[in-house]
Amino acid sequence: VEATYQKSQLATSETEIRYVYRQIQPSVSLNDLGAHPIYRGNPNKPMVSFMINVAWGNEYIVPMLDILDEERVKVTFFLDGSWLSHNPDLAAEMLKRGHELENHAYTHPQMSTLSKERATLEIVKTRTLLEKMGVTNQWFAPPSGDYDQETVDIASGLGLKTVLWTLDTVDWRKPSPESVVAKITTKVEPGFLILMHPTSSSSKALRGMIQGIKAKGLTLGTVSQTLSSERLMPSKVE
Repeated sequence: VEATYQKSQLATSETEIRYVYRQIQPSVSLNDLGAHPIYRGNPNKPMVSFMINVAWGNEYIVPMLDILDEERVKVTFFLDGSWLSHNPDLAAEMLKRGHELENHAYTHPQMSTLSKERATLEIVKTRTLLEKMGVTNQWFAPPSGDYDQETVDIASGLGLKTVLWTLDTVDWRKPSPESVVAKITTKVEPGFLILMHPTSSSSKALRGMIQGIKAKGLTLGTVSQTLSSERLMPSKVE
């Protein structure tokens, strides 16, 4: 209040007040909620994220990166470790363009069917590859959304939070781009995590999805940004 008052004293009577805010951390954070999968961000925060799971579809990755650049949107790519080991240059390009890289296991297994040792290895091998790129791995997205509590506990023990999706493009079924845009822009709400892959459908629908989401007054950011307790400040706030 004092900072806002001091700033307003320097303005003319016709100048709109520019409020000065200080964020206060919430009393409860994700770290206090235990080892549970996360499906959505705070519904009171008008931000959503694209989760792009990558284990194949190389031919669509650069065109999607170009669209994201043009629309000034950052996303989170969840990388299959085996894919990452064979495509370090593509992963480096994602990172160079400012996107978030996270963990999608190593061989795209059904995590709930694995022994504890094998499940741990799947996550650790991919985390190690990410660390070699200078990435601090924070999130784990289980392949095909398959997990059990042991999966979540293993990820948590490795310092990772397990994240799934709120809304799925189901692009692997090869829907028309128009239907993908209609589905996502109609159903999206604040805090949603939107799943897609580097497919023809999602590549062709990407710009339309972005523009439709923005038209609903929502901001697009990475998974870390959407799930963060940081508030989105109005444009007239300092």
